[in-house]
Amino acid sequence: MNLDDRYLIWQLVAVKYAYVVSRFDDAFLRRPPGSLKGIWPEGAFCVLDTNEGSGDFLLPDSLWNRNGRLFVSPRLKTFLAKSALPDVEYWPIKVIDSSGRPLSEPYFFVHFLNAPDCLDLDASGAKRSRILPGIAEKVELLAFKSDPAKPLFRPRTFGQVTLIAWELAAALSNAGFSGFRFMGLFDYGIKGDLPPNPKRQAVDALSARLWKNARS
Repeated sequence: MNLDDRYLIWQLVAVKYAYVVSRFDDAFLRRPPGSLKGIWPEGAFCVLDTNEGSGDFLLPDSLWNRNGRLFVSPRLKTFLAKSALPDVEYWPIKVIDSSGRPLSEPYFFVHFLNAPDCLDLDASGAKRSRILPGIAEKVELLAFKSDPAKPLFRPRTFGQVTLIAWELAAALSNAGFSGFRFMGLFDYGIKGDLPPNPKRQAVDALSARLWKNARS
């Protein structure tokens, strides 16, 4: 099933002159899926470091981190919460520098519940986990067996990507957020020159607005 017209990939961006997450102790997240109520530590924190450059550093609305998790600003959290996204929790997390100094009011960790089993792993060319063969470690492309009908989610069998509905992506671009861009499903896994695609111009237009916001 091709869902190029329905969803995009939310892609974190490590922008120059911006803070990124250098440390987040996530041992408490290594548990069966479900709500983090009663599990999320009251003093949860992540340590931020600076990316390339020097001078005054930015705090993007979505912080880059190597695991692709969503750490979002209070402003972005408010926007997402007002959008009444289903199956999403928001947990406060302190953002500090290496000395322990708070860099802003707490950000929020976006935690997804009820991840949909929507990917066709065979059609996606999945490299399956030896321990959990129903889970993919890598996929060559994003091919679907069903439409999850969610505006923001991560697939159950391949949680390394965050997928967003085109309508929500456009709303985020119009609202002036920073720290991320969008990529078409049709470009996932392609190495080298991208083949022509009529939808790419629309995706690039959304991302161009986000890039402008990051530097304004």
